[in-house]
Amino acid sequence: MSTVRMLALASVVAVAAASPARAQLAGKFIVTPYVGAYMPSTDVGRFTGTAAGFTVKQKTAPALGANLSYWLNDRMAIEGGALYSGSDVKHPFFSETGTPSLITEHANLWLGAAKLMMQVLPPESDFNLRFGIGPAFISRSGSAYKDDNMKLTGLTDVGAAMSLCSRMALTSSTALRLRVEDYVYRTKLGFESYTTPSDNFSLDARTQNDFVVSLGFQIFLNP
Repeated sequence: MSTVRMLALASVVAVAAASPARAQLAGKFIVTPYVGAYMPSTDVGRFTGTAAGFTVKQKTAPALGANLSYWLNDRMAIEGGALYSGSDVKHPFFSETGTPSLITEHANLWLGAAKLMMQVLPPESDFNLRFGIGPAFISRSGSAYKDDNMKLTGLTDVGAAMSLCSRMALTSSTALRLRVEDYVYRTKLGFESYTTPSDNFSLDARTQNDFVVSLGFQIFLNP
């Protein structure tokens, strides 16, 4: 599914779940732990050889994260946060005879972002919808990205993160938050031989759209 379609869907979901949002936010610090799902939409990388090719795919998995935001006024805020997902990776394994087979191995995935958050609707609106955008970092590790004969490079990337979210107040100092995020970046995975530099190769660069759908519990630190 394309980024445009996902963001359009996120907008519909957020508006449907929106709640009256007349609370004063200026000067508020809000911490939001959350749970959700990490959903990559593109292969991490592909290799196209003269005889054969293969792909490396990250899989959908649960995600845990937290954000801290500070509202400059009732329309704009700055936010920082990170999430972790134990997303498995499906990739080829080549036997001693050169015969490939697909295997799945565990990977650790960290995503983080710093965003400028903006209220989309006017303050007098009965609904709450916020858009956020800013730089992001993505880092991978784990057994899926280790090889006895090759060193993997390009495991950390930088890109941008966009989000749409809404909140439903529970009390004067707590709320539930529904959010959809899109982490956009370009991978550049490479393999370097420990002994034979001529065996080095890189996967085709791929533009990623990693989506995260989450439900968070907001706590106002200074209600």
